[in-house]
Amino acid sequence: MSRTELKSRTKQLFAERLDSIHRQTDRAFVVLFVVQWVFAVGVTLAVSPHTWVGDTSYPHVHLWAALLVGGALTIAPIICVSLRPGTLATRLVVATAQVGYSTLLIHLTGGRIESHFHIFGSLAFLSFYRDWRVIVPAMLIVAADHVLRAIFWPESIFGVVVAAPWRALEHIGWVVFEGVFLLWGCKTNTRELRDRAEAQAELERAKATVEEEVEQRTRELLNRTQELEEWVQRSNALEDQLGEAQKLEAIGQLSAGVAHEINTPMQYMSDNIEFLSDCSARLFEVVDVYHDQLENRDNPLSWQQRISAVKAACERCRYDYIREQIPHAIEESLEGVRRVIEIVRAMKQMSHPGTQEMTPTDINEAVRTTALLCKNRWKYAAELELFLADDLPEVPAFTNEINQVLVNLLVNAADAIVDKNGDSGELGKMVVRTRRSGDWVQIDVQDDGCGMDEVVRRRIFDPFYTTKEVGKGTGQGLAISYNVVVNHHQGRIDLSSEPGAGTCFTVELPLGEHPDLMDADKLEEKDPAAELSSKPVAPLDALPDETSDLPPAPVILI
Repeated sequence: MSRTELKSRTKQLFAERLDSIHRQTDRAFVVLFVVQWVFAVGVTLAVSPHTWVGDTSYPHVHLWAALLVGGALTIAPIICVSLRPGTLATRLVVATAQVGYSTLLIHLTGGRIESHFHIFGSLAFLSFYRDWRVIVPAMLIVAADHVLRAIFWPESIFGVVVAAPWRALEHIGWVVFEGVFLLWGCKTNTRELRDRAEAQAELERAKATVEEEVEQRTRELLNRTQELEEWVQRSNALEDQLGEAQKLEAIGQLSAGVAHEINTPMQYMSDNIEFLSDCSARLFEVVDVYHDQLENRDNPLSWQQRISAVKAACERCRYDYIREQIPHAIEESLEGVRRVIEIVRAMKQMSHPGTQEMTPTDINEAVRTTALLCKNRWKYAAELELFLADDLPEVPAFTNEINQVLVNLLVNAADAIVDKNGDSGELGKMVVRTRRSGDWVQIDVQDDGCGMDEVVRRRIFDPFYTTKEVGKGTGQGLAISYNVVVNHHQGRIDLSSEPGAGTCFTVELPLGEHPDLMDADKLEEKDPAAELSSKPVAPLDALPDETSDLPPAPVILI
């Protein structure tokens, strides 16, 4: 808002406020006129309602004056207020009528001095308009009335037959005295109104400026918020891609071992099938001989000779050996098929892209699946023991992500044992335990590997932090595991470790559904460094084979 606009707005506000005052005062005078009219008639009826001519009474002339003159003084301003409220002409009519009422009341009371105070009250009421153009004409009318009636009708104004000239001047002087202060008050009030209008205009300008700045800042914040939302979306997309890449990396690292695990049963399945194929050919040869001896009716040989021929065929094909070995070959082949099916199923579960919603997950089955997939990574480094609680309830979780966490922990445990034992050929020990702890399911993955010092423990969940050689690790496995457990599942992950004593990772998943549990994007991210404890790891030899609140679980050696 420019300076010119500010001045224009000030004038507008001043005019609006002054017009509002004028209209309010107009309405107040309408009520006052009605009251004065009723009062004038009442005074007349009380003081001199009748005039007498002998024995005959007539309505007093004052009563007619109160009714007619008072009615004119009341109706005229009411009409003006109704038709043109707030205008100068209406104010002048109101002022004339008001001082006219003063003249009428003075006349009706016979010029009593008390009636003259009505003039001072009328001028005070007229000052409510805050307009000198109303007060000055009213004062002039009062002065003219005093002079004229003092000369021509002193009984009407002073109640005496002859009045001294100075008496009218005295009354006029008191009117002027009051008028000066009323004019000064009008000027002061008008200046205050103008100052208020200017202050309001300044306030509106400041408000407009602030609103403009707020709108500008809001637009900037909205733009910034949109940029942040886009950045968060890109970050989430990159995080998902990174997690998928890490999962594919893990699958890639396991693929050679998985291929070996599949190749072994496939190899002896192939050998058994070749053996069964050879056996079937030999058996069909025996069947052919038997069929030929049985069906050929023109054969001159006796039944004893035919039986001997069949027995000779059985001896040639080693029937007794085949009869003994075929069931074993079939059983081994079926076992190989089951083994391959388990591996393929585990691979499908591991490589499945997952869902956007949590599903009830069997943690024990997840442990078995990941242990099977990782077997080629740990079987040359350690013995794996599984202590899985039989009464473990299903957990609402993203199954694919939990599988990935378990793979990361098992592979890291195997690598830690390899780092400790080197090429000595000594097998370490890995233990996986599951149990229920109140409203949580707890998974412990412990090894007797090289362990970690305080510095490594504090940074182990940091992205891209790794203690492995270049090319052997990206430093993303445990960072992603922490994000999956804590931020996606509102769970807890902790570790206890000492150099040379091994490491134990503890994963805790909630059984209940948290308010935001079904929407991983809404979960509050936590700082991994603040979640870690510095508890020393207990030696594996000191650990019992079962948890304190579970019945002894069978040790499963894979």
